[in-house]
Amino acid sequence: MTEVTALHFQDPWLLALLAVVIAATLLSLVRGRRPGAGLLFSSLGLLPVSRPGIRVRLRWILVALRVAALVLFIVALARPQIVRASVESVSEGIDVVLVIDTSGSMSERGFGGSSKIDAVKRVVNDFLGSLKNDRVGIVVFSGEAIVLGPPTLDYVASQKLVAPVDTGTLAGGTAIGTGLATGINVLRDSDAKSKVVILLTDGENNSGDITPLDAANMAQLLDVRVYTIGAITLQAGADKDTPSDTVDERLMRKIAEQTGGHYYSVSDENSLAEVYREIESLEKSHVGTREFTDYQEAHLLFLGLGAFLLFVEVALAATLFRRSP
Repeated sequence: MTEVTALHFQDPWLLALLAVVIAATLLSLVRGRRPGAGLLFSSLGLLPVSRPGIRVRLRWILVALRVAALVLFIVALARPQIVRASVESVSEGIDVVLVIDTSGSMSERGFGGSSKIDAVKRVVNDFLGSLKNDRVGIVVFSGEAIVLGPPTLDYVASQKLVAPVDTGTLAGGTAIGTGLATGINVLRDSDAKSKVVILLTDGENNSGDITPLDAANMAQLLDVRVYTIGAITLQAGADKDTPSDTVDERLMRKIAEQTGGHYYSVSDENSLAEVYREIESLEKSHVGTREFTDYQEAHLLFLGLGAFLLFVEVALAATLFRRSP
């Protein structure tokens, strides 16, 4: 949370009266230089030669006190307010679960000569290393799904969990619905401001007891936003590269739209890295910041101080600096 304290005037136009005070002060100084009234003597020799007394030399204090009092009165008229503004960043209230497809097809080369699973692991490793306040969990799936780790701020531990991930360690098939439901279930008890699942797959749902749309309905009920990523392999053609994978993009797009997320199609490591960064940025903009502003009236302070200075000026003028007729 960031706090800022400042002085604000409700009626700042009244501060223009300060110009009148300055003009009156200058006029008073000019008039003070003119010869004053005195007593007529036949000879100055009758008076002892001496320097002006300390009370004469310090009479400027009266003018200073009066000017200061008038300035404080004008400031009080302008209604000064002490403003305390607090800006609370709530971006740390984001829980993210990365759901990663580890089915057999993810071992195929297609992301710049590297296997898709290796490219995904490198991108996820870099993504985890760039985070600061978001808790991240990891789920992997193929024909079944397992939770590698719940949402945590220990990104180094998450990186270590992702490093050995490979295809062929789980039952065969691509159970997108099961993987998505497992990721959503991880966030069931989360009290974060924003709950997100980022699902990456390169195939169609062909196994599991939970359909992807049923999992999407579960996400809606738990207020979890789902972003889907289709890992597409482009195959060189005569005129242009064409996708050779069987990603059900229509289904992926429907899941994302139903839960308030977005579908991304990627075909290389760089574009995948951009997608993860974009999703993180989008979620921070969803959560944003909260601002709290408190106004405390301060005119009585200036009014009281001005009245005190005016009282001191009047008291000194009637006693210590009293002038004879």
